[in-house]
Amino acid sequence: SCKMESIAFEKSNLADSTHDGGEIVSSKRFAYALYIALTIMLFAGIFGGWWVLKGNNDIWPPTGTPELSSLNMLPENITMVVSIILLVLAMNSLKQTDFVKFRSYVLLSSAVCILFVVAIAMEYWRLIAGGVSMHTVFGGMYFVLTITFLAHFIGGIYALFRFAIKARQLSAIHNIQLGFTNVLHWHDLMLLLWIGIEFLIHDN
Repeated sequence: SCKMESIAFEKSNLADSTHDGGEIVSSKRFAYALYIALTIMLFAGIFGGWWVLKGNNDIWPPTGTPELSSLNMLPENITMVVSIILLVLAMNSLKQTDFVKFRSYVLLSSAVCILFVVAIAMEYWRLIAGGVSMHTVFGGMYFVLTITFLAHFIGGIYALFRFAIKARQLSAIHNIQLGFTNVLHWHDLMLLLWIGIEFLIHDN
């Protein structure tokens, strides 16, 4: 008994058996926060590389590059904003437990996100036809930046389709709000990154 009495705990009540055995820190929340942090670090590195390469080239973008204006990227901007609005409406429907409307808004947002990808593909077609190539410093950096963004954005579209499927499964409904909140925040991050990309591209 003397040996037991000599044990010192770092925090009071740790020897109490009332703990429910659940996670002290949610592994899903931690994994999501870590993924967001890594994504931000990745794009910070790419943005920094863009600034360095731009500073080392007197003419940026090179002479003869097709016009890069906000008007050219208007379809992308509109679809990005509309998709976010639809996701906010979906979240409101989810809070009101209206899963039919929730699923409809999620599917609409997914369709608009796909239009965003199509608009980017058309912009690629325009730039490649105008002579922009991966083999040039500007072209290589432009495609690395935007394709990296697209890869993350398409992952968000996949997540939306998964939630549209979950909305049909009554057994999964009680778990859906936290996960969908993460998806909404993810698309908010995508919007901020897209604004950053536009600033880089149009800051000539």
